[in-house]
Formats: sequence, C-alpha cells, structure tokens
Amino acid sequence: MTNDKPKRTASQIGASNCATAKNHERRVADLFTSWSGHEFRRRRVTGRDMATLWVDSAADVIPTTTDFPFSIEAKKGKNFSMDALLANPTNCLFEKWWFQTCYDANLISNLRGSMIYPLLMFKPEPAYDWMAISTRALPLMHPKPELGVLKENDELWFPHYKFTQYSRIGQIEGDVSHSKKHPQLVKLTLDDLCLCRWRDFAANVDPTPLVTAKPNLPSQIAAG
Repeated sequence: MTNDKPKRTASQIGASNCATAKNHERRVADLFTSWSGHEFRRRRVTGRDMATLWVDSAADVIPTTTDFPFSIEAKKGKNFSMDALLANPTNCLFEKWWFQTCYDANLISNLRGSMIYPLLMFKPEPAYDWMAISTRALPLMHPKPELGVLKENDELWFPHYKFTQYSRIGQIEGDVSHSKKHPQLVKLTLDDLCLCRWRDFAANVDPTPLVTAKPNLPSQIAAG
C-alpha cells in the first residue's frame, strides 16, 4: 500500500512550526496567569533593539501589568533527553534552549540595570510541562502561606533535580542570531539550574512576592 499523502514544502513546515510555537507560548502565558492572578501574554514583537526590549522584553512570555524578575522562554520538542544533558551538556537540545534563555535574561538585566533570571518552560512530551530555573533565583522562592515556613536559603522544598555542571564548564559558544546565513556567535557562562515539573512549582511557590512590583519604564519611552 502506497502513501499518497503529498510531502509538505519547507515553507509549509516552517509555518506549521511557527503556529505550534505560538500556541505553546499562549498556553505558557495562561499557566502563569492562572498561577499568579496577573495577566501574562506571549511576546508579539520580534527584534532586540533597545525600544523593543524596554517595551516588550526579549522573552517569549511577559507580564502585562506587573514586573517579574524572570525572562521566560517557551520551548516544545520531543528530543529532550536527560541522558543527553548529563552525557553532553554543551551539545544537546537542552543546552541550546538554556543558552538562549540565559542570553536573553542577561540582555534585559544589563539594559534595565536590575537582575532578571532565566526561566525555561519546556514540554518534551504532550502530557508534561517542565521548567528550568536558575539556581541564583532560588532565594526568591517562598512557599505558599498555607504551607508554612519550610526551607531557607537556596533549597527547594518540592521535588526537583539540581544541575550544577555549567558553572564548572565555563563559557560556551552559541548562536543568538536565529539565522543560518548570518550567525552571531557569543560566549556565555550558563547558569546552573533546577529542573522541576510545572505542577509542583505552581502548587508550592507563592507568586505574590514575585509579581507585585510595577514595571519601571524610562521616561522618554513611557512619555512616547
């Protein structure tokens, strides 16, 4: 029996992948909105010029009415492998995702003069939402009031994996151009991270201390 289904063109595949990514970003925005009680949305404007970064950040998902000390990257793909991360952390799919997340967080931190931490939401399988969060941000995590006072300092009190190899490896080179014809290679030391399920994070972490501050835009942009 022959398969008469026509092959998709490169443009059709690209359009399909783009639509899938946008739907995933909207879904991640909905997850953060539901968890925090404040609206999040997907980033609509592309580019990394100063005005764009101030107004729309570099993250895939951003808050609309509050400030948030994280740059949220949203990725979806079936090729994530914990074995690949452990065996070859500088040349695996997760490293590419995490490199972009750390790069964008550093970009916004340097521009705004305040610390913005990398946070990656990824969906390796249809039924699972996972997140990676910088270990530098762990002191910001506090339990929901109904859970009482649990762990202190940088320890998470719910199930997670801690991966501390990147600080030992040092600088890693990555392409931040999103262009095969005109690559822009930069070197960056990636943050160490904690991996956890979104459901565990959302059930345990109090959003209130993280999403109450108002955005602080420069006067020249805010006035425009």
